[in-house]
Amino acid sequence: MILKAVFHLKMEMKKKTILISEDDKITHKLYTRFLSKEYDILHAYDGAEALMVATEKLPDLILLDIIMPLMDGRTVCQKLKNYPRTSAIKIVMLTGKDEQHDRILGLELGADEFVTKPCTPDYIKRIVRKILRA
Repeated sequence: MILKAVFHLKMEMKKKTILISEDDKITHKLYTRFLSKEYDILHAYDGAEALMVATEKLPDLILLDIIMPLMDGRTVCQKLKNYPRTSAIKIVMLTGKDEQHDRILGLELGADEFVTKPCTPDYIKRIVRKILRA
């Protein structure tokens, strides 16, 4: 009975998984550094890799840069949201642009949040926590 309770407690304590899809290596390392204490981290450095990793590993959330090599973040978001196996993955789109039409398009494609870079680590942590609690 005690062993069963310990097993259930360990299952409840499992870390959520975040896929960081960012082609800028400095930004990618920064996100990894301040999120890896609370979450398991997966990595992608271009859109095609992000799509492959997300489909294989099914992370709980993706931090998805819009402008990336091979496939942009909008296309990745649209493909993931249109595929039943990955449609429930939460997506935070990241961009250096702060234009309203970019935000609207990202949200229409199924993104859960849209964040303009640069932003503080605390801001990203709060957004991630908020979305993963929902």
